[in-house]
Amino acid sequence: MKLKTSHNAARERINERIVSGNTLLDKVTGQYYAAKTAGAFSEEQHIPQWKEQYVDWLHKCLGSLQDIFPTPQEAITLKNAQGSGSLKMNVKWASLTADIKAKLSTLEGIITSVDSYSIEMTDELFIEDIDSFAKARDINPRQVKPLLPLNLSGDQVRTFLGEILGEPLRRPDGDAATDIFTSTVTTGGDRARTALLLKGATTTGKLTLKKCGKHGEQIARLVAVPAELYMLQHLDQIESRVIRELKTKIQSLNGEGKQCRICLVDGMDTARILVAYGKISL
Repeated sequence: MKLKTSHNAARERINERIVSGNTLLDKVTGQYYAAKTAGAFSEEQHIPQWKEQYVDWLHKCLGSLQDIFPTPQEAITLKNAQGSGSLKMNVKWASLTADIKAKLSTLEGIITSVDSYSIEMTDELFIEDIDSFAKARDINPRQVKPLLPLNLSGDQVRTFLGEILGEPLRRPDGDAATDIFTSTVTTGGDRARTALLLKGATTTGKLTLKKCGKHGEQIARLVAVPAELYMLQHLDQIESRVIRELKTKIQSLNGEGKQCRICLVDGMDTARILVAYGKISL
């Protein structure tokens, strides 16, 4: 069976839940003993508060496991994990902390099982799948709609993306089709050699195949660059024929044993990225 994300991303996400669970356990334990010492512990007041925090953490853990694994098996295992508390303590507090410890132990076991899964490979990624553009996930398309169409030059887009990715982005020498080649893009926790074709404001309206050079030669030259991710960016909509052309070429490369993917960034997604990273304002 195949994971829905990379091994590194899966381990990182589960580990984040383990860290937050240990933080919760320390908090609940500390507050319990502090309240007991001060003679201020109230089962009716404290237990519901801690239970609510525990349930919130557990729901996030279950959501993460469902986003990572192909079946609900791991989520069910975690949900069913229970501990046994000490009779020397408040019964409800002991039961709660025992359950947290049992869940943490289960997560530790699940994280070791990640490598037993293979990775699901898809031909197309969306900007939400690109870790380097993670902040854009919080920008709703409706928010940026009034900004469209964007009026930015190719140099402006290249500069902004370079600042977001953390390195100056320059066009490869002698290659008019590929505006950027970089290895700083990460997806699923892994770096991906990425070639990008940027279409600035000089390319107006919907991006058609005719606007990608004679017979779409810019797309052909883009995929000729040895990369793992091919990104096509435009300030407006992208015609379906352009999408089909790029997908066909990528599928041909993958049929030769390569592992390549595409990411199409239209005007809406470009705006979401730039707004998320403070390059343009709403």
